[in-house]
Order: sequence, then C-alpha cells, then structure tokens
Amino acid sequence: MNKDILKKELDKLGVNPNEYSLNGNIESDKIVLYQNYSKWEVFYFDERGGRNCEKVFCNEEDACSYIYELFKSNK
Repeated sequence: MNKDILKKELDKLGVNPNEYSLNGNIESDKIVLYQNYSKWEVFYFDERGGRNCEKVFCNEEDACSYIYELFKSNK
C-alpha cells in the first residue's frame, strides 16, 4: 500500500481528511506520515508541538498499512 491507495482506503472508511496528513506537512492534532530520508515516521502531532505514539518504518508500505489499521480499529 502506498500513500495514494491509503488515501482511497481512508476515504472508504469515512475518515475525515482533517484527522491525518500524508504529504509530510506537520500539522497539529493529526496523524502524520513523514518521510525522513530512507525512513517513514508515523506519529500524532499534538497542539503543543509534541510527537506522540511515534513509530518508525523502513518502507512506505508498512507505514501506510499501520495508519490504515490504526484508523480501521477506531471506526
């Protein structure tokens, strides 16, 4: 799964696009997918600028699958 497929799957789940950022923009109160050189980081960026529940992945597929499962389990 890549970012484009993830976006489509999140839309199917009815996830509000204001709940996540897949393009690397670090915006508050969102789950963020951020490519840091060869690693993919997923974290919740809170309103105070803190990174919470941070996970690091070696590839885009694993990071996107993690985000999908995170939202799927919350719906």
